[in-house]
Amino acid sequence: MKLGIGIVGSGAIAKVHAACIEAQPNTSISGILTRNPTNAASLAAEYNTEVYTNYREFYKQKKLHGVCICNESGLHGESISKAIHAKKHILCEKPLETTIPKIEAILVQHKMYSLKLGVVFQNRMNPEYKKFKQCIDSGQLGDILLVNTQINWYRDAMYYKSNPWRGSMALDRGAALINQGIHTLDLLLDLIGEVKSLGAKIDTKVHEIEGEDLVVAHLTFKNGVLGTLSAGTCLYPGYPESIYVYGTKGSITYEGGFIRSCSLPNWKQKEIQNKSQGSQTAKLDNTELHQAVFNDFVNAILNDTQPLVGIEEARKSVALIQAIYKASDTEEIIKLE
Repeated sequence: MKLGIGIVGSGAIAKVHAACIEAQPNTSISGILTRNPTNAASLAAEYNTEVYTNYREFYKQKKLHGVCICNESGLHGESISKAIHAKKHILCEKPLETTIPKIEAILVQHKMYSLKLGVVFQNRMNPEYKKFKQCIDSGQLGDILLVNTQINWYRDAMYYKSNPWRGSMALDRGAALINQGIHTLDLLLDLIGEVKSLGAKIDTKVHEIEGEDLVVAHLTFKNGVLGTLSAGTCLYPGYPESIYVYGTKGSITYEGGFIRSCSLPNWKQKEIQNKSQGSQTAKLDNTELHQAVFNDFVNAILNDTQPLVGIEEARKSVALIQAIYKASDTEEIIKLE
């Protein structure tokens, strides 16, 4: 018997999840829950599934085992709550939620039932990232001294106008960091560890949005590593996101999903021609990494394991982003708990 997986939301990322469900041999699509059935019509027709506007009817489906949460970021907590109380497994797009109190509420509810809850941070599935992380974890670079992180992306005005929730405080709770930068910050925390303190400045330079389109910050990690961060969605024409790591025995650069340079002896550097797609557009053509996350989620359900990124891991990047916002607002050094 295949697992029935429903989709909450009908935007662009819902199409990616629909494709992943169809490609997984152990799953099938069990309906789309959306407030706007018009947007979901083509998706429902393509995958021969039903559109629901009433969540109670959606969750009454006998063959529904889990859901993919693909609606607006600031509504994730509300959607997850309904799924938990319906006793369905959950795979949620990033961010898990936009504030720490909302994430804590999810954690409390999740403990009520034995359900799987995974969060989509697909870049952790990148084989090149795994090599990058192994190089650092193995100690080959010696003691890590400094990490420079850049997410200097570009989004045009239409990106925000076409979906007004983007960049809003009500449903996005920010912009360049909570929506775009969070993927790279998740990798940064996975690589280096948690941040002890930071100072930051955010600004809105170009776009007519409530959230930020430009960010700079300096970070001190709990292990003593120092770091810098720059991010934005106004940095034309947009450049591949990057993490530069400097140690006492060497340095390594990860850019656009590839190791671009490494100073270690006998390192065979391959020529990389392609550029990070996300730096200039939100359109996602290659779904391989999303598929890997979805497959991991299905495996967790079938074999009673834990998804790659759960609530506690997903909380870390949101906590860092909230601290950056606070540091900018107060113009003070913020110490993270």
